[in-house]
Amino acid sequence: MFDGVLAAAAVPGLGLLVLGILAAVVVCRDVRRRDPVRRFTRQQRREGMARAAGQCEMEAGFRRRCSRTAEHGDHFYPWSKGGSTSLQNFVAACARCNRTKGARIPSPGQQERTERRRREYVAPDGLVGVGERQPLP
Repeated sequence: MFDGVLAAAAVPGLGLLVLGILAAVVVCRDVRRRDPVRRFTRQQRREGMARAAGQCEMEAGFRRRCSRTAEHGDHFYPWSKGGSTSLQNFVAACARCNRTKGARIPSPGQQERTERRRREYVAPDGLVGVGERQPLP
C-alpha cells in the first residue's frame, strides 16, 4: 500500500520539478535579454505622450481604448521580460492600467489591436508598431 501512495505522489512531484526547471530557464534567458537602460529618456517620454495625445493607450473593457489621462510611460513588453527601452516599446498608460498590466507580456491579439487603434490617432508617417524586445546575446 505504501508503494502505491509513493508512486501516486512521485508522478505529480516529478512533473512539478520539470516545470520548475523550465521556468528557471525562461527567466534566465529574459534576464540575459534585459536592456541595460530601464528608464525612458525625457525625449522618449515627451514623444510617446504626444503620440498618444495624453490619453492612455491600454485596453479597457470590450477591447476599446482606455479613456483616462496618461500618467505613466510603460514598456509594452515588460523590461523585466526583455522589453527594450525604446519609443516603439513605449505606451502611454494611466496609473490603473499600468498597475493592472504589471509585468505580463501582452498577447499577440492585444498587440495587433493596439497597433490598429494607433492608426486612428497617429500621423500617417508616424510609428504605429508597438512592442520591441532585446535580442538574446
